Amino acid sequence: MILIFFALAAEAYPVRIRLSDSTILRHSELNGYQGRIAGVPVTLATTGMGVRQSRISAAKAMDSLTSIDLVITSGVAGGLRDDLTVGKVVLSERLLTCRDDDFRPEQILDPPTEWIGRFVNALEASGISHVAGLTITSRRPIMAAVDKRRAYLQSGGAIGVDMESAVIALEAERRGLPFVYMRTILDTAGEDVASARLVDQNGRVRPRVAAKALITNPWAIIDIAHLLKNLRLATHSLASTFEAVLPRLQ
Repeated sequence: MILIFFALAAEAYPVRIRLSDSTILRHSELNGYQGRIAGVPVTLATTGMGVRQSRISAAKAMDSLTSIDLVITSGVAGGLRDDLTVGKVVLSERLLTCRDDDFRPEQILDPPTEWIGRFVNALEASGISHVAGLTITSRRPIMAAVDKRRAYLQSGGAIGVDMESAVIALEAERRGLPFVYMRTILDTAGEDVASARLVDQNGRVRPRVAAKALITNPWAIIDIAHLLKNLRLATHSLASTFEAVLPRLQ
């Protein structure tokens, strides 16, 4: 069974609706679904956003579920390199955690090269364009273009950023489970995404928060619409990629 982690339900939804034989996870402390993607047994689990919550949720899932063959940390990521477009598939060759005060590497995790090779071969066989490189897991949201540029430079050239992947990978490594990072780009390196705070874990606008934001900045409605469009594009790209890639990993 392949265990796939997402931070938010909105990231997992386009994958979930493609599941066959779908059932809700029968565990009081886990949120997610089990089923098959293109015939491959999978479990989709949502952790919540951020380093602390994702570590707790991932550990519970790995300790509670059996017959885990592979852990995939997935969802959307912020682009840190200028050439990465919305919906682009990203594989991590090395996952980094960063110190609180800057983006210099703190912990380094290397996915098994055998599994990275399998994913690269499966993506190429499927005709899916992708990039591979360093990725970072940040303790705080990186939403301003200037901060993304600083993260790119100080991390040594990381191509993507999220708030969960490295700690999930660390929990997998501690249990001797192979792990892979596969995400899609939500926002490009040059974009400011302050409107992300106005959307909940299901990809819906938070009415009260949005109303307050619109009072001070009426143009925020355009930013929200742009973010939701990008979220749909990125998550559907990811779901299609899973359908194409997973059966080719055998």
